[in-house]
Amino acid sequence: MNLRSIFPLVAAKKLVAVDLPNHGSNQHEINGVADLRELFSGEKRNEPIQWAYFADDREPVWETGTVTFYDARAKSHERTGRSEWRLYYYGDFIAHATEGDVLVLARRSTGELYGLVFQAGSAWLTAASSLFSLEDLTPKMLFLGGKELDREIDFATTRLLDELGIDAEVPIDSRIETLAADELKKARADGRPFPNTQTMSKLARTIVDVGHDQPDEALMAWLEAEEALFRAVEAIIVGEKLEKGFESVDDFISYSLSVQNRRKSRMGYALQNHLEHLFAADKLRFETQAVTEGKNRPDFLFPGSHEYHDSRFDPQKLRMLGAKSSCKERWRQILTEAERIPRKHLCTLEGAISRDQTDEMKRQGVLLVIPNTIRFSYGADQRKDILSAAEFMTEVKGLQTQ
Repeated sequence: MNLRSIFPLVAAKKLVAVDLPNHGSNQHEINGVADLRELFSGEKRNEPIQWAYFADDREPVWETGTVTFYDARAKSHERTGRSEWRLYYYGDFIAHATEGDVLVLARRSTGELYGLVFQAGSAWLTAASSLFSLEDLTPKMLFLGGKELDREIDFATTRLLDELGIDAEVPIDSRIETLAADELKKARADGRPFPNTQTMSKLARTIVDVGHDQPDEALMAWLEAEEALFRAVEAIIVGEKLEKGFESVDDFISYSLSVQNRRKSRMGYALQNHLEHLFAADKLRFETQAVTEGKNRPDFLFPGSHEYHDSRFDPQKLRMLGAKSSCKERWRQILTEAERIPRKHLCTLEGAISRDQTDEMKRQGVLLVIPNTIRFSYGADQRKDILSAAEFMTEVKGLQTQ
């Protein structure tokens, strides 16, 4: 599956004052939209749109609205030969945006229209730019289609789509479906509604043939395999629930939220499980969830709690690693987890964090550890301060062999 199969048509522009209510416009119109005729089948259309606003300092805001694409000169077109296409929106959702934010209009292959607004300079915008290959945006609408969106969806792309609340629906082969069904039966026989994460992670590592001597490649391959297993198990469970139906709208919403929350928490556990397996296979000395100060328990402590609490042990040989599948503002949680270790490492699967945010992490003494395939979504100046999984493990091994 490639990106074009999900979004065959995409357009983007940098918002300016004249686009924004209360910022220079008394109209609810997006300007510079002449190139959008293909997005709207070249004709006047009135249709629903799924709005979303993404900023680093808040949770995403979603709202359903309506837009009208029309030719303001339609009545005089036959006489003058001129057209003036406009995009009118209803409601005040765009009021969330400020000048310099980026609007992405994306048409799903299933027909739905999305209006995604990304805060200027945010990690969200960096990720969206990586996803849709947005470059040199101006107030004029940039239209993307065809080969510009014709690229395969990988693990990093799927995660970005998930963050945007869009299910990529990556096909799952029959072998994965069979394994998933078997594991779900075992879990239910033990009285559990879902296979535990340790079991899923262990099974995922048997699916793909990749050596431990390639930590970054192995980590990504295992995560991809576990993602496929999880989605296959989830498809069975959700399918059964859909057959039974819901008692009310609130029941449906509650169930939907529980599915989303399970997806998010499960990926974090999967990352920890596979990192632990890599460290053990490389014979590194470490502890998981070891107590440092108070109730603080970093995900990984090298070499361990005994050395950490021994005042005679050289603190320069201590390392701690937090593991968060996505970090955004959550990266600050690790700052107090180990007082003896001023420079803290954080492993994440989040792609293309903004430069402002990585600069702030650097100032706070946080060094990112990111698998290579995701690390390359960052700018060259950012990558020099980011370690791959292999580089982090080499550093730790070097400290433990001195």
